[in-house]
Parts: sequence; structure tokens; C-alpha cells
Amino acid sequence: MKLALSFTVALALAMLAGCGASPSGLCEDKCDCTGSCSERDEVECIDALEDAERTSEYEGCEDQFDEAISCIDDEFVCDGRDVDISGCARPLENLGACAGPLVSLAVYAQFE
Repeated sequence: MKLALSFTVALALAMLAGCGASPSGLCEDKCDCTGSCSERDEVECIDALEDAERTSEYEGCEDQFDEAISCIDDEFVCDGRDVDISGCARPLENLGACAGPLVSLAVYAQFE
């Protein structure tokens, strides 16, 4: 019984550590806001963000990617049918400086 409880607690803690903004959640929010995404558009958004994440990891820029994605999650504003992430210019610049401008542009482009 003790082992099962310990395992359950460890599993819960591991799951909490992985919580945060996700490409799929952000793309879903974008599509909900704009109202103009097809299923394909949403999948392409997710793919673009996941590609940017992989490139960031390869370049050793996981922290900058996480900072940019967290900022987008925190600062995301749906203004009518437009998405505003203007509060994330600095984290996106930091991502671009580390992983390259194409990575930060790929992230930004999903929300313009």
C-alpha cells in the first residue's frame, strides 16, 4: 500500500512539472479567437510551434523557447477576431538571438 501511494505521489509530481503552455493549447486559443482556422490550419500551427521547439532544443535554447511560449500564454489577448501578443516582443527577440531569427519568426507568425 505504501508503495502504491508513493508511486501515485511521484506520478502526480512528475505531471505537475510538465504543466504549462503547450503548442496545441496556444493554437487552439488562436483558432478560437480568430474563428477562421480549419482543422488543417490548427495542425499546421501546432507543427510549426513543435518544429520551433525542436530547433530551440537542438540549439540549446530551451529556456528562451519556454520563456516565449509562456509569455504568449500569459499575454495572449483576443481583440475581436485578432490575436495580440505584443507584450512578448522581448522574449521573442531573446529566442531569435539564441536559436536564430527564423525560429522566432516561425513562432510569431502563428499569432499574427
